[in-house]
Amino acid sequence: MHTEIKPRTRVREVRFDSFVDQERGLDGWNQLYRQLSPGAFEGHIAALEWEDITLYRETVNQKMENIYRVPDGYVCVGFSLGRRLTMAGVSNAIGTGTGMIHVAGEDYHIFTDSDADYIMLTLPQDCLPEDIICGARAVTPQESHGIAEWMLTLMESARQGIAQQAVLDLAPDLLLDRISLWARQASRVRSRKLPRGLMADILAACDSLPFDKMSVSHLAKHLDRDRAMLRAACLERTGMTLDDMLKGRRLSEVHRRLRFSDPRSTKVSDVSMEFGYYHWGRFSQGYRAMFGERPSDTLRRATPQPH
Repeated sequence: MHTEIKPRTRVREVRFDSFVDQERGLDGWNQLYRQLSPGAFEGHIAALEWEDITLYRETVNQKMENIYRVPDGYVCVGFSLGRRLTMAGVSNAIGTGTGMIHVAGEDYHIFTDSDADYIMLTLPQDCLPEDIICGARAVTPQESHGIAEWMLTLMESARQGIAQQAVLDLAPDLLLDRISLWARQASRVRSRKLPRGLMADILAACDSLPFDKMSVSHLAKHLDRDRAMLRAACLERTGMTLDDMLKGRRLSEVHRRLRFSDPRSTKVSDVSMEFGYYHWGRFSQGYRAMFGERPSDTLRRATPQPH
């Protein structure tokens, strides 16, 4: 008997020639669009779906008015990638790369210029600390550094079919890790006494978990501790953040793979993508900062001989 194995993630794409159709294109959202510039409407929505988390990319070619509410029980972290937009009640226009946290139960009203382009992550509000979901707010440049670009790269690599399944499985946790850093819990947790042996538990879990589970969010589930407590324990015991430690481990595995690979049959890009690095410039920069050499230099070095 043949059993079909369903993919754990999937990409949906729909193109629209009417704003009335596109306003119903985001699952669970309540939206009302109005077209404000003359011309034929062209719109597009791509959705990268996990179980209850969805990454959307939405584009429209005309100037638009948009009134919307996110689904009940959910929160949306969205970034403008295209032209600027204006939000009713906010004095300054929101420009490219600027982010907003949208929460359930509130009405939002925006005006967009032509060729608007958004990347948006919707997720259950209980996935994030209360500090983040307590109300709508802008995401500061310091908080949002690189995340919109990373979300876009993730979406496009999935659309093009070059994202490996292990990386797609890990992606929601990595996104949650980045967003949960915006909470203001760490100082409060560090002021409390941390459980003895917690750092040992973290290290044991890191050594036993596969690559696609190597995230702060999954460690929190695995150890039944909140993210802030794990981050505080790592910072207290090692002097570095848990996020940086996990990043260092991932880069170290890339380095190890390149060091023991044959440069005649190995591409750096293939190895980097295997470990979830799809943005070449950012990966290369981070790798060189960590190891003092380019990944291609590591690959070309002679394979170390066993002792």
